[in-house]
Amino acid sequence: MMHSHKHRIEYAFLLLFGTTIRLLPLRIAFLLGWLIAFIGHYLLRFRRAEARRRIRHVLGKKLTPAQINKIAWISWRNLCFNIVEAIRFKTLSRENLPVDNSAASFISNLRNQLKESPSGAIAATIHMGNWDLAGIIIDLHHIPIFSIARRQKNPLTDTYLNRARKSFNMEVLLNDNHVLKEIVCRLKQRQLFAILPDVRNPRPAHKIPFLNGTANLGAGAAFFARKCDCPIQPFITHRIGWSQHTFILLHPITPDPTAEKDIDQQRMMEELMTQFTSAIKTNPEQYFWYNKRWVLDPL
Repeated sequence: MMHSHKHRIEYAFLLLFGTTIRLLPLRIAFLLGWLIAFIGHYLLRFRRAEARRRIRHVLGKKLTPAQINKIAWISWRNLCFNIVEAIRFKTLSRENLPVDNSAASFISNLRNQLKESPSGAIAATIHMGNWDLAGIIIDLHHIPIFSIARRQKNPLTDTYLNRARKSFNMEVLLNDNHVLKEIVCRLKQRQLFAILPDVRNPRPAHKIPFLNGTANLGAGAAFFARKCDCPIQPFITHRIGWSQHTFILLHPITPDPTAEKDIDQQRMMEELMTQFTSAIKTNPEQYFWYNKRWVLDPL
Protein backbone atom coordinates (compact mmCIF):
# COMPACT_ATOMS: atom_id res chain seq x y z
CA MET A 1 0.00 0.00 0.00
CA MET A 2 1.28 3.44 -0.92
CA HIS A 3 1.24 5.98 1.89
CA SER A 4 1.06 9.73 1.47
CA HIS A 5 3.89 12.05 2.45
CA LYS A 6 1.69 13.50 5.21
CA HIS A 7 0.95 10.06 6.65
CA ARG A 8 4.65 9.20 6.75
CA ILE A 9 5.53 12.45 8.53
CA GLU A 10 2.76 11.94 11.11
CA TYR A 11 3.91 8.38 11.71
CA ALA A 12 7.57 9.38 12.06
CA PHE A 13 6.66 12.07 14.60
CA LEU A 14 4.52 9.58 16.53
CA LEU A 15 7.38 7.06 16.68
CA LEU A 16 9.89 9.71 17.78
CA PHE A 17 7.63 11.20 20.42
CA GLY A 18 6.54 7.80 21.71
CA THR A 19 10.09 6.53 22.02
CA THR A 20 11.18 9.70 23.83
CA ILE A 21 8.33 9.52 26.35
CA ARG A 22 9.02 5.85 27.11
CA LEU A 23 12.75 6.40 27.65
CA LEU A 24 12.41 9.41 29.94
CA PRO A 25 11.85 9.07 33.70
CA LEU A 26 8.15 9.49 34.50
CA ARG A 27 8.52 12.92 36.14
CA ILE A 28 10.53 14.26 33.18
CA ALA A 29 8.00 12.78 30.75
CA PHE A 30 5.24 14.69 32.53
CA LEU A 31 7.34 17.87 32.39
CA LEU A 32 7.65 17.41 28.63
CA GLY A 33 3.89 16.85 28.41
CA TRP A 34 3.34 20.04 30.42
CA LEU A 35 5.64 22.01 28.12
CA ILE A 36 3.79 20.77 25.03
CA ALA A 37 0.49 21.69 26.69
CA PHE A 38 1.80 25.18 27.50
CA ILE A 39 2.93 25.79 23.92
CA GLY A 40 -0.33 24.51 22.47
CA HIS A 41 -2.53 26.48 24.85
CA TYR A 42 -0.75 29.78 25.41
CA LEU A 43 1.35 30.22 22.27
CA LEU A 44 -0.52 28.38 19.50
CA ARG A 45 -3.90 28.89 21.24
CA PHE A 46 -5.17 25.60 19.85
CA ARG A 47 -9.01 25.65 20.04
CA ARG A 48 -8.67 27.76 23.19
CA ALA A 49 -11.38 30.30 22.33
CA GLU A 50 -13.80 27.53 21.38
CA ALA A 51 -13.19 25.66 24.63
CA ARG A 52 -13.78 28.81 26.67
CA ARG A 53 -17.01 29.47 24.79
CA ARG A 54 -18.24 25.96 25.56
CA ILE A 55 -17.36 26.27 29.24
CA ARG A 56 -19.19 29.59 29.49
CA HIS A 57 -22.26 28.15 27.74
CA VAL A 58 -22.44 25.13 30.06
CA LEU A 59 -21.55 26.76 33.37
CA GLY A 60 -23.21 30.13 32.83
CA LYS A 61 -22.06 33.63 33.64
CA LYS A 62 -21.37 32.91 37.30
CA LEU A 63 -17.72 32.18 36.47
CA THR A 64 -15.17 34.95 36.02
CA PRO A 65 -12.94 34.99 32.92
CA ALA A 66 -10.03 33.90 35.12
CA GLN A 67 -11.98 30.86 36.35
CA ILE A 68 -12.97 29.91 32.81
CA ASN A 69 -9.35 30.26 31.67
CA LYS A 70 -8.18 28.01 34.51
CA ILE A 71 -10.71 25.30 33.65
CA ALA A 72 -9.72 25.44 29.98
CA TRP A 73 -5.99 25.23 30.79
CA ILE A 74 -6.26 22.28 33.19
CA SER A 75 -8.51 20.42 30.76
CA TRP A 76 -5.94 20.83 27.97
CA ARG A 77 -2.99 20.03 30.23
CA ASN A 78 -4.73 16.87 31.43
CA LEU A 79 -5.20 15.72 27.84
CA CYS A 80 -1.46 16.04 27.25
CA PHE A 81 -0.83 14.09 30.47
CA ASN A 82 -3.27 11.42 29.24
CA ILE A 83 -1.19 11.02 26.08
CA VAL A 84 2.02 10.67 28.11
CA GLU A 85 0.40 7.97 30.24
CA ALA A 86 -1.07 6.15 27.24
CA ILE A 87 2.36 5.88 25.63
CA ARG A 88 3.68 4.35 28.87
CA PHE A 89 0.76 1.95 29.50
CA LYS A 90 3.03 -1.03 28.79
CA THR A 91 4.94 -0.30 32.00
CA LEU A 92 1.84 -0.69 34.19
CA SER A 93 1.15 -3.67 36.43
CA ARG A 94 -1.17 -4.25 39.38
CA GLU A 95 1.74 -3.37 41.69
CA ASN A 96 2.41 0.12 40.30
CA LEU A 97 -1.01 1.47 39.30
CA PRO A 98 -1.29 5.28 39.78
CA VAL A 99 -4.65 5.11 41.60
CA ASP A 100 -5.88 5.65 45.13
CA ASN A 101 -7.91 3.29 47.33
CA SER A 102 -11.05 3.85 45.26
CA ALA A 103 -9.78 1.29 42.74
CA ALA A 104 -10.52 -1.62 45.07
CA SER A 105 -14.20 -0.75 45.50
CA PHE A 106 -14.46 0.11 41.80
CA ILE A 107 -13.18 -3.32 40.74
CA SER A 108 -15.28 -5.09 43.37
CA ASN A 109 -18.42 -3.32 42.13
CA LEU A 110 -17.77 -4.36 38.53
CA ARG A 111 -17.20 -7.98 39.58
CA ASN A 112 -20.51 -7.95 41.45
CA GLN A 113 -22.30 -6.45 38.44
CA LEU A 114 -21.03 -9.27 36.23
CA LYS A 115 -21.82 -11.89 38.84
CA GLU A 116 -25.41 -10.74 39.36
CA SER A 117 -26.24 -9.96 35.73
CA PRO A 118 -27.82 -12.67 33.55
CA SER A 119 -25.36 -11.64 30.85
CA GLY A 120 -22.53 -9.09 30.97
CA ALA A 121 -22.51 -5.43 31.95
CA ILE A 122 -21.85 -2.06 30.35
CA ALA A 123 -19.25 0.24 31.88
CA ALA A 124 -20.13 3.74 30.65
CA THR A 125 -17.83 6.69 31.14
CA ILE A 126 -17.17 10.01 29.41
CA HIS A 127 -14.14 12.02 28.27
CA MET A 128 -13.27 12.94 31.83
CA GLY A 129 -10.03 12.36 33.72
CA ASN A 130 -8.01 9.62 32.03
CA TRP A 131 -10.83 7.55 30.58
CA ASP A 132 -8.45 5.11 28.83
CA LEU A 133 -6.64 4.26 32.05
CA ALA A 134 -9.84 2.82 33.52
CA GLY A 135 -9.95 0.10 30.87
CA ILE A 136 -6.32 -0.83 31.48
CA ILE A 137 -6.88 -1.12 35.22
CA ILE A 138 -9.97 -3.29 34.73
CA ASP A 139 -8.00 -5.53 32.38
CA LEU A 140 -5.10 -5.87 34.80
CA HIS A 141 -7.58 -7.17 37.39
CA HIS A 142 -8.53 -9.97 34.99
CA ILE A 143 -12.05 -8.79 34.27
CA PRO A 144 -12.94 -9.66 30.65
CA ILE A 145 -13.42 -6.27 29.00
CA PHE A 146 -13.72 -5.01 25.44
CA SER A 147 -14.54 -1.76 23.66
CA ILE A 148 -14.90 -0.40 20.12
CA ALA A 149 -12.87 2.16 18.19
CA ARG A 150 -12.94 3.86 14.80
CA ARG A 151 -10.22 3.34 12.25
CA GLN A 152 -7.72 6.19 11.97
CA LYS A 153 -7.48 8.10 8.70
CA ASN A 154 -3.75 7.48 8.66
CA PRO A 155 -3.27 3.70 8.11
CA LEU A 156 0.26 3.80 9.57
CA THR A 157 -1.01 5.43 12.74
CA ASP A 158 -3.92 2.97 12.82
CA THR A 159 -1.52 0.01 12.75
CA TYR A 160 0.64 1.60 15.47
CA LEU A 161 -2.33 2.13 17.78
CA ASN A 162 -3.68 -1.38 17.18
CA ARG A 163 -0.32 -2.85 18.20
CA ALA A 164 -0.37 -0.77 21.38
CA ARG A 165 -3.91 -1.93 22.21
CA LYS A 166 -2.82 -5.57 22.00
CA SER A 167 -0.34 -5.04 24.85
CA PHE A 168 -3.14 -6.06 27.22
CA ASN A 169 -5.94 -8.61 27.13
CA MET A 170 -8.58 -5.91 26.65
CA GLU A 171 -9.84 -6.28 23.10
CA VAL A 172 -10.71 -3.27 20.97
CA LEU A 173 -13.17 -4.07 18.19
CA LEU A 174 -13.07 -1.94 15.08
CA ASN A 175 -16.35 -0.22 14.34
CA ASP A 176 -17.03 -2.18 11.16
CA ASN A 177 -20.02 -3.95 9.61
CA HIS A 178 -20.38 -6.90 11.98
CA VAL A 179 -19.49 -5.21 15.26
CA LEU A 180 -23.07 -5.18 16.63
CA LYS A 181 -23.36 -8.97 16.52
CA GLU A 182 -19.93 -9.29 18.11
CA ILE A 183 -20.89 -6.97 20.99
CA VAL A 184 -24.08 -8.93 21.72
CA CYS A 185 -22.16 -12.21 21.60
CA ARG A 186 -19.53 -10.98 24.05
CA LEU A 187 -22.08 -9.55 26.46
CA LYS A 188 -23.88 -12.90 26.51
CA GLN A 189 -20.52 -14.44 27.42
CA ARG A 190 -20.61 -12.23 30.55
CA GLN A 191 -17.96 -9.76 29.43
CA LEU A 192 -17.76 -6.06 30.28
CA PHE A 193 -18.42 -3.59 27.46
CA ALA A 194 -16.67 -0.22 27.93
CA ILE A 195 -18.37 2.63 26.10
CA LEU A 196 -18.07 6.43 25.82
CA PRO A 197 -21.57 7.80 25.14
CA ASP A 198 -20.74 11.55 25.07
CA VAL A 199 -19.96 11.65 21.33
CA ARG A 200 -22.22 13.47 18.88
CA ASN A 201 -23.74 11.12 16.32
CA PRO A 202 -23.16 12.32 12.73
CA ARG A 203 -26.65 11.16 11.75
CA PRO A 204 -30.05 11.88 13.37
CA ALA A 205 -30.29 9.82 16.53
CA HIS A 206 -31.68 10.32 20.07
CA LYS A 207 -32.20 13.85 21.38
CA ILE A 208 -30.79 13.71 24.90
CA PRO A 209 -30.55 16.60 27.41
CA PHE A 210 -26.87 17.09 28.22
CA LEU A 211 -24.76 20.01 29.47
CA ASN A 212 -27.53 22.64 29.34
CA GLY A 213 -28.38 21.67 25.77
CA THR A 214 -29.71 18.86 23.62
CA ALA A 215 -27.22 16.38 22.21
CA ASN A 216 -27.70 14.09 19.23
CA LEU A 217 -26.42 10.84 20.74
CA GLY A 218 -26.44 7.21 19.77
CA ALA A 219 -28.28 4.98 22.24
CA GLY A 220 -25.63 2.24 22.21
CA ALA A 221 -25.41 1.85 25.99
CA ALA A 222 -29.19 1.67 26.36
CA PHE A 223 -29.64 -0.47 23.24
CA PHE A 224 -27.25 -3.19 24.42
CA ALA A 225 -28.47 -3.01 28.03
CA ARG A 226 -31.97 -3.81 26.85
CA LYS A 227 -30.92 -6.26 24.15
CA CYS A 228 -28.85 -8.34 26.57
CA ASP A 229 -30.76 -7.58 29.80
CA CYS A 230 -27.69 -6.19 31.52
CA PRO A 231 -27.01 -3.14 33.72
CA ILE A 232 -25.25 0.08 32.79
CA GLN A 233 -22.67 1.06 35.41
CA PRO A 234 -21.65 4.70 34.89
CA PHE A 235 -18.41 5.93 36.39
CA ILE A 236 -15.83 8.66 35.93
CA THR A 237 -12.12 9.05 36.59
CA HIS A 238 -10.46 12.10 38.13
CA ARG A 239 -6.85 13.15 37.90
CA ILE A 240 -5.33 14.10 41.25
CA GLY A 241 -2.43 16.46 40.77
CA TRP A 242 -0.28 15.37 37.85
CA SER A 243 -0.05 11.60 38.04
CA GLN A 244 -2.57 10.09 40.44
CA HIS A 245 -6.17 9.06 39.74
CA THR A 246 -9.38 8.21 41.54
CA PHE A 247 -12.60 6.50 40.48
CA ILE A 248 -16.11 7.72 41.20
CA LEU A 249 -19.00 5.28 40.75
CA LEU A 250 -22.37 6.71 39.76
CA HIS A 251 -25.80 5.09 40.09
CA PRO A 252 -26.35 1.96 37.97
CA ILE A 253 -29.15 1.98 35.39
CA THR A 254 -31.15 -1.12 34.46
CA PRO A 255 -33.56 -1.79 31.58
CA ASP A 256 -37.29 -2.19 32.15
CA PRO A 257 -38.50 -5.18 30.10
CA THR A 258 -42.14 -4.13 30.60
CA ALA A 259 -41.63 -0.74 28.90
CA GLU A 260 -41.79 -0.03 25.18
CA LYS A 261 -38.32 -0.37 23.64
CA ASP A 262 -37.78 3.16 22.33
CA ILE A 263 -39.23 4.77 25.46
CA ASP A 264 -37.04 2.64 27.70
CA GLN A 265 -33.90 3.43 25.71
CA GLN A 266 -34.67 7.14 25.86
CA ARG A 267 -35.24 6.92 29.62
CA MET A 268 -31.94 5.11 30.23
CA MET A 269 -29.94 7.55 28.09
CA GLU A 270 -31.49 10.54 29.82
CA GLU A 271 -30.70 9.11 33.25
CA LEU A 272 -27.16 8.34 32.16
CA MET A 273 -26.38 11.76 30.70
CA THR A 274 -28.06 13.57 33.62
CA GLN A 275 -25.59 11.90 35.97
CA PHE A 276 -22.68 12.80 33.73
CA THR A 277 -23.86 16.41 33.44
CA SER A 278 -23.87 16.72 37.22
CA ALA A 279 -20.37 15.22 37.44
CA ILE A 280 -19.00 17.64 34.84
CA LYS A 281 -20.53 20.68 36.51
CA THR A 282 -19.02 19.61 39.84
CA ASN A 283 -15.50 19.24 38.41
CA PRO A 284 -15.48 20.95 35.00
CA GLU A 285 -11.69 21.05 34.71
CA GLN A 286 -11.69 17.24 34.52
CA TYR A 287 -13.77 17.22 31.31
CA PHE A 288 -12.34 17.43 27.78
CA TRP A 289 -13.74 20.64 26.25
CA TYR A 290 -11.64 20.55 23.06
CA ASN A 291 -13.32 17.82 21.01
CA LYS A 292 -13.33 18.76 17.34
CA ARG A 293 -16.82 17.32 16.97
CA TRP A 294 -18.45 19.07 19.94
CA VAL A 295 -21.26 17.05 21.47
CA LEU A 296 -23.76 19.96 21.44
CA ASP A 297 -23.09 21.15 17.88
CA PRO A 298 -26.12 20.77 15.56
CA LEU A 299 -25.99 18.29 12.70
